[in-house]
Amino acid sequence: MLYVCATPIGNLADITLRALEILKNADIILCEDTRNSQKLLSHHGIINKKLVAFHEHNENEVSQSVLQWLEQNLTIVQISDAGTPGISDPGARLCNILSSHNIYPHPLPGACAYITLLSVSGMVNTSSLFFGFLPNKTSQRQKQLLFWQEVDYAVALYESPHRICDCLKDIIQVLGDDRMLVMGRELTKQFETIRKSSAGELLQFIESDHNQQRGEFVILILPRIREQALASDELSTEQKSTVRLLATELPAKKAVNLTHKLCGGNKDTLYNYLLTLKA
Repeated sequence: MLYVCATPIGNLADITLRALEILKNADIILCEDTRNSQKLLSHHGIINKKLVAFHEHNENEVSQSVLQWLEQNLTIVQISDAGTPGISDPGARLCNILSSHNIYPHPLPGACAYITLLSVSGMVNTSSLFFGFLPNKTSQRQKQLLFWQEVDYAVALYESPHRICDCLKDIIQVLGDDRMLVMGRELTKQFETIRKSSAGELLQFIESDHNQQRGEFVILILPRIREQALASDELSTEQKSTVRLLATELPAKKAVNLTHKLCGGNKDTLYNYLLTLKA
């Protein structure tokens, strides 16, 4: 029997009791990196297990061995370094090969960085799309981002520390520096950062602090139309009427700044409200 098991994305305590029980009883554990997996297993007192390296470079080869082990009625558990296997991690090819033999693994649900950030994003009645990692080249990233200019759903991206600034610059270039984002960095770890702001403000925040350029990132690109509609609900009647009146005589940014001085209100929210009226 094969189990596909989610593991913690940071805090080692974020694993289910069922997962621990099955890992303790496993005959073979497939690991993306045996060194990383050994730390998790040792933390939970799981020792003397046969660990087999299983990653994108040997996935097809090991999958054939898995078929043989299953014929021997062995219990096999597949884990990745962090999160859920098959979600931007190895595992999908193994499941495909097994299903072609009418063998279907049992999922052991648990941590997933995308769902973790989504749960604290504050989105209300908004659909989301999980995309994963954008292409490596700038031109290809920008081409992909063009598809999401006017969508009515959020898009979730994974990003690495050495590309996070370039990714944000491409988002600004294609979607605008006022596009609202939610960022999760090093989720569930000691130096976790969660921040909701415009793309321009987020890039400035990260570039100004080198520590914020470390670790793994999840980025939610919020939908422009839906986000603006929600933002307008945060303004008072006085703030809306004031910024509307001033915008008839002044540029949008000046109208927003003056409204903020006169009767408060978040500047980004006021600006997005004007954009909504213009649209």
